[in-house]
Amino acid sequence: MSTQAVQQKTLIEITDLKTYFYTEDGVVPAIDGVSFKINKGETLAIVGESGSGKSVTSLSIMRLVQPPGKIINGDIVFNGENLLDKSDAEMRAIRGNKISMIFQEPMTSLNPVYRVGDQISESLILHQGMSKKEAMEQAVKLLKLVGIPEAERRVQQYPHELSGGMRQRVMIAMALACKPELLIADEPTTALDVTIQSQILELMKELKEKTNTSILLITHDLGVVAEMADRVVVMYAGQIVEQGDVYTIFENPKHPYTEGLLRSMPSYGKRTDKLHVIEGVVPNPLRLPKGCRFAPRCQYATELCYAEMPEITQVTEDEVVRCWKHTDRWEGQQV
Repeated sequence: MSTQAVQQKTLIEITDLKTYFYTEDGVVPAIDGVSFKINKGETLAIVGESGSGKSVTSLSIMRLVQPPGKIINGDIVFNGENLLDKSDAEMRAIRGNKISMIFQEPMTSLNPVYRVGDQISESLILHQGMSKKEAMEQAVKLLKLVGIPEAERRVQQYPHELSGGMRQRVMIAMALACKPELLIADEPTTALDVTIQSQILELMKELKEKTNTSILLITHDLGVVAEMADRVVVMYAGQIVEQGDVYTIFENPKHPYTEGLLRSMPSYGKRTDKLHVIEGVVPNPLRLPKGCRFAPRCQYATELCYAEMPEITQVTEDEVVRCWKHTDRWEGQQV
């Protein structure tokens, strides 16, 4: 787990963010009242199953949500300025410059008809005012920084000529080109084998230490969270169900969903007949339960859980949870 001391100065703060998708079948509350902050030099991980709202959160921060999706409420305050008040032109000046993003699939994010060097150079020319020659020289340095050998030759190659691990390193080089203050990494190691995955994570940790860049890490892999994160946000069905520092979350989880995720992790050196699974499935976002959204899958659920949605509760100085078990109203409830 990350033990690096961080400066407790807020870089970005998201408050009551709601991003809904208006489909022919109805309204999907993909992000439904999400609030968290990231401090300078800190790594915050967002975890949860597919469909929990992790990627939509990152796209909302970047203002890249496409119709029928729409941000309908909240604030995204970055360095004291609300990104939701920015014009499209102002956001283009921020994206790839002050806030960068590593997407899940480098093969779909890299342009197949442009050389790697040209794609890295683009943001340097646009945001840093470099000449084409200066930008290409910097592209070579960036490829060396992310551990790509023969960088002078690689900048002349096309994405299809590189391995999956190299393409992901190119994506990281592009994201870091302008020395962003916030790096959003959306499942950065999903399609990579274990060896390459480890190298990429180690690279991100090294770069964070060198540049003091804050990282928003989006993943479903709790092993990655344990290795990389300072704090953790656990999402379920568009809402935050638990949030706290990485040690507290792993050693003493408060929400039944977090408990289930941690019990589902394979443990090295421990032989078990089968892995624990969380019964049931994530609810259909068009037909969400009336009360707690996790209640249909929760072993502790009571009538109260099915009837009313719990509010976020502060359980310790550093941890919040959305669960009736941690409120005064839980006393006397029968499972």
